[in-house]
Amino acid sequence: MSLTAEQILALAPDPASAKAGTGQASLSKWSGLGGHAQALWGLCQGSGKEPYRAQIDLAGPAFKCNCPSRKFPCKHGIGLYLLYARDSAAFKEIEAPQWVNDWLQSREERSEKKAVKEAEAATPEAIAAREASQQKRQEKRQGNVEAGLAVLDAWLEDLAREGLATLRSKPSKDWEAMASRLVDTQAPGLASRVRRLGLSIYGGGNDGWELAAARELAQLALLRQAYARLASLPEGLQHEVRSAIGWAASQDDVLAQPGVHDRWLVMGARTLEDGRVGSCATFLRSESSGRWAMLLQFSAGSMALPPAPPTGAIYQGTVHYYPAAVPMRVVFADDMKLLDAAPGAQPVAAATELAAEFERYAQALATNPFLESWPMALEQVTPVHAAGQAMPWSLRAANGEALAVDAAFRQGWQLHALAGGYPLRVFGLWQGYSFLPLSAHVAGRTFNLDGGKG
Repeated sequence: MSLTAEQILALAPDPASAKAGTGQASLSKWSGLGGHAQALWGLCQGSGKEPYRAQIDLAGPAFKCNCPSRKFPCKHGIGLYLLYARDSAAFKEIEAPQWVNDWLQSREERSEKKAVKEAEAATPEAIAAREASQQKRQEKRQGNVEAGLAVLDAWLEDLAREGLATLRSKPSKDWEAMASRLVDTQAPGLASRVRRLGLSIYGGGNDGWELAAARELAQLALLRQAYARLASLPEGLQHEVRSAIGWAASQDDVLAQPGVHDRWLVMGARTLEDGRVGSCATFLRSESSGRWAMLLQFSAGSMALPPAPPTGAIYQGTVHYYPAAVPMRVVFADDMKLLDAAPGAQPVAAATELAAEFERYAQALATNPFLESWPMALEQVTPVHAAGQAMPWSLRAANGEALAVDAAFRQGWQLHALAGGYPLRVFGLWQGYSFLPLSAHVAGRTFNLDGGKG
């Protein structure tokens, strides 16, 4: 299965790697090209005496290259895949060289060892020992979180006493100090909210920062009160509160729950980077029920984010939902496979009624008051620009209703060019007060609009 050039470039860890990979997609740079149903391979001449060995496992896709680059995939892997997408005839279907077979075999062996390890972990003795150890860790963390929340209570009370007007007079290091304290007490979710609160105060030069800050403060206070009454909340909302504070269910526990099998269309993705942890949230939609799913991937430090499912692709398989009041985040089961990388033209759906979309959002928000964003696929909407506005872009529906586009969206003119003055399909996230476009579908092609955000 070959991806399109756009989808291959989307696998690059950063724009520089995508650009460098494009430069490697030339037959003059490669020799020993070959492939079969499972893999592609080739030799790329670099600055050294011996060419680099690049190979791709198409089932992933997964990449391997013996070049010294620490980026994954490196420019040679990107270039090899781009070359295949442009000229598949150059890849002869021959027996793979030993270095390719060794890599494929090692991947298979690791998969088998993982299966054996999972089977051993499923014995009654292993389960009992794991549960006892987990209980001890949970009790210790519970005490740490409570200590952090006590500090947060005092901090919020001080802010409320002094008032919003004084927030910008405080040094920015105060917010980082509070966030660091919450990280130390194992409440990273709250720490992220405190950092975001600081950015809303010091990072926004426009009028209205007070409102954004007040919203963040209100959410922090509401989370604190909800956690204090955790036992009285519905089970799904308990999971939401714990997740917002920083607890996460293990993948093993999630995979043990019943899954949902279907064909899944990759609608779009959002990447975030705060200088410490990078994340990519990929949104998929079930073909049969229209149910949303979100695959969340992380990176830390200098590590690159793992390749995300390409926007516009179709997968088939099973997903398992994390427990939540409004289940959205999922884990892919082993049977999830890429079915079609470029599904082509999709049937034109009826024009979106924004009132109906907001009704679905309101129902989700009533179930989970900590909901930060809600996926929306808007059909037959037209980008409109109004100069001089705080949020100059909007999406106008066929009935004349308009949806404000988030001021952080930087691809407005690109979206306008894609539309060409005509309605198109736009997927994105409604964030309570504005809409953030993540992809657009026009003329049988899906375009990624995620510009990333610090």
